Amino acid sequence: MLLETEIQKLENLLHSEHFEQVNTSISARGVDWHVEHSLKAINLMIEGLIQSNPELYSPSFNLGWRVVKFLNKIPRGKAKAPKYSDNTNEVIMANVEAELEKTKKLVLQVDNLPENAFIKHFAFGHLNVKATKKLMYIHTNHHIKIIEDILK
Repeated sequence: MLLETEIQKLENLLHSEHFEQVNTSISARGVDWHVEHSLKAINLMIEGLIQSNPELYSPSFNLGWRVVKFLNKIPRGKAKAPKYSDNTNEVIMANVEAELEKTKKLVLQVDNLPENAFIKHFAFGHLNVKATKKLMYIHTNHHIKIIEDILK
């Protein structure tokens, strides 16, 4: 799974000397924030899938999601992280490590979920398991690309 490769990249960054690096010309947030935010987002999406009632899944056309899915990327600076996944406090290594361990456990459950388990995304509406897996990859890759630019 592509997402697992991205999670491994996040883990490598977590244990690198660059974890606290910041480059404000690229992002107001440092590598540590992007790693933590990415892990939190994955965890929240998977937890949403697990907790959903597949019978309530209601697919609908969403132009924003169609564009992101087609481009396989999120344009930079076009969205702000929702408060529930935005860490505005100091990033604490132990918390990020806990998020990573949670991610590793949760990601194993995704392929066993019903096809119409879903999340209600704040911008894209209802996304079933297949679409949510795609979003988790695109979102994580988006932050990894920002991290790579911070490290240049």
